[in-house]
Amino acid sequence: MHKEILIEELKKKIAHLPDCDENYRALANIYVADEDYENALSVYEALLDKFPDDMQALINTGSIYFYKKNYEKAIENYLKASRSDSSSFAVNYNLGNVYAEIGSFSNALKYYNKALEIKPDTADVYSAIGFLYQDNDDYQEARRYYQKAIDIEPQCPEYHINLANVYQKINDYELACKHYKIAYEFDTSDKKACLCLANAYASLEKFDEAEKYFEYTTKIDPNYYSAWVCRAIAKADEGDLDNAIILFKHAIELDVSKPNAYLLLANVLMGEKRYQEAISLYEKALKLANNPTKIFVLMANAYIMLDMHAAAAKYYRLAMNEEPDNLEIKLIYTDIANNFILKKVS
Repeated sequence: MHKEILIEELKKKIAHLPDCDENYRALANIYVADEDYENALSVYEALLDKFPDDMQALINTGSIYFYKKNYEKAIENYLKASRSDSSSFAVNYNLGNVYAEIGSFSNALKYYNKALEIKPDTADVYSAIGFLYQDNDDYQEARRYYQKAIDIEPQCPEYHINLANVYQKINDYELACKHYKIAYEFDTSDKKACLCLANAYASLEKFDEAEKYFEYTTKIDPNYYSAWVCRAIAKADEGDLDNAIILFKHAIELDVSKPNAYLLLANVLMGEKRYQEAISLYEKALKLANNPTKIFVLMANAYIMLDMHAAAAKYYRLAMNEEPDNLEIKLIYTDIANNFILKKVS
């Protein structure tokens, strides 16, 4: 039956038999399948008017609100479901997710642990707790929970990447490489895993290995902006500045709307004493960046190298206006301004 006709039929059935919950569910399922969450929400709320303790409707309503980032309403519906059945794995896991999303560590951990009491061998919950600890910079606990997820599902690339990310954070690049490589070998078409592996080798200063995986990454996706930027950074770290400059320029050609490649290339050119070129790139980055403070400081530094103290003072002043409580910028600005005044007087 044509979908629109089926929708109209179900609406008529609901009007004729308002106490038949199955018609509501069938109609809501059509809307959800079409990602028409507003209409799905209306149907679930109508169902809940009739059956306020309907577990599945409460969970589904909470999930739609979660998707819409209305976390307060999501929690409200999940808690209602929890009062109906506190032993529901889905309710506890979803509550853990929404509390994690709003940064309520203790509540998120509470409901994740309840979910584990119900289903102790659920790898996704261990992984979610790992994320929770990682977001709170507790990398040892994050590592422990990611490893538990791997122990349950060792074939899941995502869990290995999560664990590798933690090892990268704590500068254990050997173990980061190990787990990125496991993830990549599960799926050699995964450009993100391949790029992470390349970056980990670069962190170990194993530049030949890094270059091999950067090349694999850019073969998977020749237009992968981040891969070209990371490859350029690795070349700069290796001391191969000529190729670093070429790669940064290629990244800019791929996406002129992102500031990173402009900034990083400008920094390389500063090291090469190509100050005017660097300033030109900083100006381009400035038009694209959300936070201009750092760029103002970099531009000021470039002007100092050109002995253009008035311009340097201007950009330090702009940086100071952006961050008036930054004492370091204020002191540098004062020093530059005083030197400029003294030069003019003399």
